[in-house]
Amino acid sequence: MDLSHPTKTIVINKSKNLYKWSKIFNRLQMNFFKEETKLRREKQIEDFIYLNEFKSVMLVTDTDVFGEFKNTIQVTTDPTKADIVIITDQKFSRYPCPDIINRIIDLVDCCPNLYLCLNRHYINIDNSYIDINLAPDFPLAITQWLVKELPAHQILDLSLNYLDRGDYFTWAIPDRHYLIRKND
Repeated sequence: MDLSHPTKTIVINKSKNLYKWSKIFNRLQMNFFKEETKLRREKQIEDFIYLNEFKSVMLVTDTDVFGEFKNTIQVTTDPTKADIVIITDQKFSRYPCPDIINRIIDLVDCCPNLYLCLNRHYINIDNSYIDINLAPDFPLAITQWLVKELPAHQILDLSLNYLDRGDYFTWAIPDRHYLIRKND
């Protein structure tokens, strides 16, 4: 690709404060593509909801994902009325580890299914959890930590395992994906 003679007019928009960027980060990323594009993980979550016939969905997001999809499902803000809670909000991963576990337990007590997306770069950002028995591979250690801290729950890791070099667009939807349910 020859970038010395761009065919597209380059427009430099006045920058926004970073906290405002997060709300439109998906749209900013999609501007890199000419054709209509959707994040692979966003499509996988939509398909997961559809193929498992979840009727009422609670979405906890911090960016502009699931735009058109919200019009095809029943969205609720009450976890007790949801068949599944989907969390892609980056802030969830920034909670101290004990708080993440408590919030998961509270949510699964309200709703039988939790699809939780965690950002591996934010987990334990405050060093509140130390366990030298976990794997040295951080993505695997996150799953081991969840299984260890939530023994009364089924933890299914739905993540893709890859070396994150910044080219997987994980800022719109975090990279670690889990289906969490209470054991029967």
